[in-house]
Amino acid sequence: MSVKINGKKLHLTTFDVPTSGKNMRMCLVAQRDLAKESESFDAFNKKVDALKKDEELDSQTMIDFYDAQIKLIDTYSKFLQPILNLSDEQTQKLEDSDFKDVVDLANEVIAKVLGLDSSKSTDTK
Repeated sequence: MSVKINGKKLHLTTFDVPTSGKNMRMCLVAQRDLAKESESFDAFNKKVDALKKDEELDSQTMIDFYDAQIKLIDTYSKFLQPILNLSDEQTQKLEDSDFKDVVDLANEVIAKVLGLDSSKSTDTK
């Protein structure tokens, strides 16, 4: 069985993604990695907010803050490229898209592959 993923919002095609064990594992790994990177980003964000109130930010804190943001963004691309089997051109479109739309697409893939999306029209045989 596979699920349909609509990539039109990112100027991509509709994808059929098999609900195989391999893809389910990729979704779970992505969720774990995204949770880790989000946690790191949130921690640095709180540190930056706290430091802004009391003192000037040092360059290492800012570098760590930006590194956390970059890792979070990269995690989405690293997940979507193989699970949707994106070509180089499609990957470029993904990277050129609004980040919120990329997050929404990743969430849709995860929800549908893991069976968390109850939409009746998503299953294909």
